[in-house]
Amino acid sequence: MSIFRITKIIFATAFIHVAFLTSIFACSYADGYLSTTHYDHVKAASVILLAEPYSKSGNKVDFHIRQVLKGEFAAKEYTASEVNTSCTVIRFPLNRETNLPTFLAEKLPKEVPKYLLFLEKGKGEWRLSIGATEAMNSPIWDDESADSLIALRHMIRVSERNDYEVEKRELRELARRAKQGRQPQKYPKLLGKLIDDHLSTPTPDKTFKDLVEIFRKSESDTQRDVLWAFAWGGHKEAAEFFKNLIDSPIPLSYIGPLSQYITTTRHEALLVRLGRNYPDLDSSSRWPIMWALLKTADERHVGLMMAALRSANKEEAGRLAEWFVRFPNAEATEIVRLLVGGEYQENWELTFGLAGMGDSATISWAKEFMRTDDEERWIAFYTIAHSPLVEADILARGVIEGSDTDGITSLIQGYEESHNPNKYDRLLDIIRLPNKDPKVEHWLKRTLLTMSEDGDVRSSMLLSLVGN
Repeated sequence: MSIFRITKIIFATAFIHVAFLTSIFACSYADGYLSTTHYDHVKAASVILLAEPYSKSGNKVDFHIRQVLKGEFAAKEYTASEVNTSCTVIRFPLNRETNLPTFLAEKLPKEVPKYLLFLEKGKGEWRLSIGATEAMNSPIWDDESADSLIALRHMIRVSERNDYEVEKRELRELARRAKQGRQPQKYPKLLGKLIDDHLSTPTPDKTFKDLVEIFRKSESDTQRDVLWAFAWGGHKEAAEFFKNLIDSPIPLSYIGPLSQYITTTRHEALLVRLGRNYPDLDSSSRWPIMWALLKTADERHVGLMMAALRSANKEEAGRLAEWFVRFPNAEATEIVRLLVGGEYQENWELTFGLAGMGDSATISWAKEFMRTDDEERWIAFYTIAHSPLVEADILARGVIEGSDTDGITSLIQGYEESHNPNKYDRLLDIIRLPNKDPKVEHWLKRTLLTMSEDGDVRSSMLLSLVGN
């Protein structure tokens, strides 16, 4: 009997991104998304500017820098781009927008608004921080009395304390003064609202103690966000919290943050307790646990992994097979072989796993299929790329030494996620090819760069050998 009792409650989660002041844009985000508070945007920003637009061409807007509110920024001008997508809207109108008829609008005083620009350094140049700029994308007409600018100055000052507890105390005092309403020009109500939002919003940077307090005071959706904050923040103290949580029935929606917490912290005891339940859950609920198993389990957990594989459908087995490529198991190979059932092309994800496990029949099939003119012959080259067998490596050498550009390209692409120990030698062979086709050159650089960015040291060394 499973020790992990789960109540089948499924939440459909929608996230609303609220722009500063009046503009509201709805957009759905991936599971686990946590909104960033205005204060967190302020604290994270390298540079915050008060800027006045003076010309616009298409979506490009030129600004005069009127004041550097945070950080160091020497330039007197900056060019930013407006953004208009399904999830993000950033606009910089040069004049006050109105629905009045043109002849009446022309009689209004000509005022030029100012805007807050949040900048971050990227590739040697300053670029707009989209999330922060969108959150505070509202025209400022009066530098002295605009509530948004007054609130921002307070938040900048507090954020520069660089002491979590000190900042929290000062924010609470500012919120108290704003709620009193005795000095609205110095402590506007907006300031109190933004601080309350920050203190009650689950974010990974908050302390474990503060997140637990938010959890106990909140409704179910916010409680789930607290679990995601534990997961993304990797709070070690949360392990006991999660252990206590899963001793009672929990919603299925909690499996996602719990699985991510295991992945982030590599907490072995929680992995075992959660992983035992994989076979008992329906397919739609298994995926977060499966990713935690794949990223965290090692040779000590072969029992968990075998139980998961035995209960898996073909799609799940295609992912789980990757683990058994790294930790070979005869029974696992036979299970995958039976699931493929000789239909290598149709079950190509399983085929790659089976090849990685060292199945020779898979390579015999790939050897024949690669010589056809089938539009899916790329599957054969990927299969060869995944196999550690000598026969597969001989085939790979032949492809590299030949003139099949598409074959070489597919081989390169297949090596990206392969655990084949021969792949580095073969990629080096491709690097050394004279007069490479531009397509091969492109995919060689792209694949090695992706591998390098994922922390593959040997691919970084190979990338250094590739010409610009």
